[in-house]
Amino acid sequence: MNFGRNWPWRELLLVAGLYLVFGGFYMLAIYYSSPPEYRGTLSYRILYLDYPLKALYTLPVWYLTFRVFARWSLLSKVALNVVLLPVWVKGWQWTYYWLCDTFFGGGHLVGSGEWWDVYIPALFYVLQFGIFHSWTYYQDLRVAEVARAEASRMALHSELSALKAQLNPHFLYNAFNTISASTGPGQERTRDMIAQLSDLFRYQLRANRENQLPLRSELQFVTDYLALERARFGDRLTYEISVGDPKLYDALLPPLLLQPLVENAVRHGLLPLMEGGSIRITARMESDRLSLSVTDDGAGFILEEVSYGYGIQNTRRRLALLFDADLIISSSPGRGTTCTFSIPIAHAPQSSRDRRRSARPQAAAGIPE
Repeated sequence: MNFGRNWPWRELLLVAGLYLVFGGFYMLAIYYSSPPEYRGTLSYRILYLDYPLKALYTLPVWYLTFRVFARWSLLSKVALNVVLLPVWVKGWQWTYYWLCDTFFGGGHLVGSGEWWDVYIPALFYVLQFGIFHSWTYYQDLRVAEVARAEASRMALHSELSALKAQLNPHFLYNAFNTISASTGPGQERTRDMIAQLSDLFRYQLRANRENQLPLRSELQFVTDYLALERARFGDRLTYEISVGDPKLYDALLPPLLLQPLVENAVRHGLLPLMEGGSIRITARMESDRLSLSVTDDGAGFILEEVSYGYGIQNTRRRLALLFDADLIISSSPGRGTTCTFSIPIAHAPQSSRDRRRSARPQAAAGIPE
């Protein structure tokens, strides 16, 4: 029963059935254990007053357990139910006794017999919330299994897509080299752009194979991307990369986290403006976390009026799944946009592959070899 989220009609009927079954058994027990002259009044009162009243008192306890404190651990929610048990029992008892005295002239247990109206309702309370928790756990387990199956399906789809893209990567690199070699004298800028484009594809191929790469590699990829965009924008696009601590260059992060944010800043922040603008990428240490931000001074937007594209949604989902982190976006029209996220920091030794970069883009971006 999806007690933490909604109450479908099918499951409402299951709860009503639970009350009818237990109320019916209790009614029969009272009927056959009572004097003949009281059987009808006492037994039917169980069905029409006793258990409906229990259900009424159950609603606020259910709401607190499965709605207000739904994110609590199972142990914490069970402890909450234990604390509320005497409130539920005595609340029901006092109300039931008052209704019996007011409208039926009595007819409830008295004296030491009143303890049975504490013991039996307490047992029912424990039983019903045990059923609620068990069903909720079962439903959450089903949801988790579906999520795992979907994640496996997506991973398989991504793997197949990566395999398709990797069928013959050497052909692609050789084609780039051939085009670069065929470029005539005086076209060094064109050769540089071809080399940058080749680096972009090489990094994307590496990103398909590895789960984490050093920040140095991610920043170099973003630098190559911005260099190609600058060839299109000219002086309308400027960019700066700032890393607070040189040790952060070896910090590990999932590949291709920054590029969608940078691309979004170029396409939606700077492209609409005739004068263009600038992009600043900042990496800094915050406690034991790596904080990364991409800021542009472009067009900006009103957050409530924008539906984010695939790149932003994908980055936000990856952060949530991998680190339980969020992508924080702040923006206002005419004042630009800032996208920030932070992840637990982990370092890796610098590899020869990461150091083997051309001096051209590294010098431009200020990324040390």
